[in-house]
Amino acid sequence: MSYGFRNIKPMTREERRQTKDKVALEKGRLMKRSGQQARMYRENAPGPEGLTCPLTNAAGYLADADRFHSDVSGEELQARQNKYDRNQQIYENKRIMNAEKEEERWQKMENIKAQEEAYWENQRQLGNKAKKNISGVPYDTVTLQYHDGLDGDRLRHSDDLVRYRAALRAKNLVECGDTRSSCDIINGTDLPSHIPPARPHVPQLDLHHSGHP
Repeated sequence: MSYGFRNIKPMTREERRQTKDKVALEKGRLMKRSGQQARMYRENAPGPEGLTCPLTNAAGYLADADRFHSDVSGEELQARQNKYDRNQQIYENKRIMNAEKEEERWQKMENIKAQEEAYWENQRQLGNKAKKNISGVPYDTVTLQYHDGLDGDRLRHSDDLVRYRAALRAKNLVECGDTRSSCDIINGTDLPSHIPPARPHVPQLDLHHSGHP
């Protein structure tokens, strides 16, 4: 028996929420269309969402939370962190580069020092620099002795010749420049006899090196 009232099943909260969701409302209208195209669309649709939304287990599925940016503060924090990391990497690269330059500078200084030490050690072995402090004649001014060897013998012979010529010159001056008398005309004493000095002996080494027989 009909009383003339139309009984309508009340909608659930989920259904009422979907009526306010534009996306869900559009999808519902697409699924409720009539006609051949709508029927083929509903038959070929992989799910209630239609062809535009793949299944959750599909490779191309992406949730709305992943498609849209919802954490602005987190993105800002990540940007600041990336900038900080980039600056720290720049500082680290500069530190490493400066350390390498400093190491190269010290290595260069050590190489120069080693080369200088090798140079002076070579000079000590050669003795070229020490020759500046060596006397030009083979004679020791401390002990007043001639050096051993050919140079010392030559210098001794040269000095003996100088003394020989001096004594010979003195003898000639006395004999030729003084009185012819055999006594001193002032005090009457006898004059000392002037014996000619002996000529210095030439060293055998000098004769051997000079090529004399």
